[in-house]
Amino acid sequence: MTTDPLFARQLAVHEFLLARGWHLAGGRDPGRDRFADDPTAGWHYPASFGGQHINEVATTTPVRLQSYFTFDDSGTEVFAVVAAGNLHANGCPVHDTAERFVPLTPDGEADLDRIASQLDELEPEAAALDPRAVIECLYFGPCPR
Repeated sequence: MTTDPLFARQLAVHEFLLARGWHLAGGRDPGRDRFADDPTAGWHYPASFGGQHINEVATTTPVRLQSYFTFDDSGTEVFAVVAAGNLHANGCPVHDTAERFVPLTPDGEADLDRIASQLDELEPEAAALDPRAVIECLYFGPCPR
C-alpha cells in the first residue's frame, strides 16, 4: 500500500476508470506519471464512436471521451472530463467537447461519485456518436438542430 497521496489518488481513479472500460492514454503506468503536471496524460474511453478505429489527422479527427487531472482557471487542481466530439468549440453544441471540471474533495481526493455521474451521461453519448457526422459538422458548419 502506498503512502504517497498523489499516487494513491491516481491509482484510485485509474482502477475506477479501468473497471468502466477506460484505458490509460499511451499505456503508461500511473505510478510513473504525474498526471497533474502533464496535460497529455490521462485516460480515454475506447468505446467512443462505437469503438470504431479512426485515423488520426491533426485538427480534424474527433476526440474520444477523455479525462485527466488538471488545473481550473483559478489554479485549483481538478479532475477534467472532455466529451467526445470536435475540439475548440467547432461545430454544434451536440458535437462540442466542452471540458467539465469535477472539484476534488476537501481531503484532496477525486470525487468518484461525481465523476461517475458525469460518465453515466457521457459514456453512452460517446459510444453512440457517428464520427462521420461529427467530421461533417466540423467542416460544413453546425448541425441544424
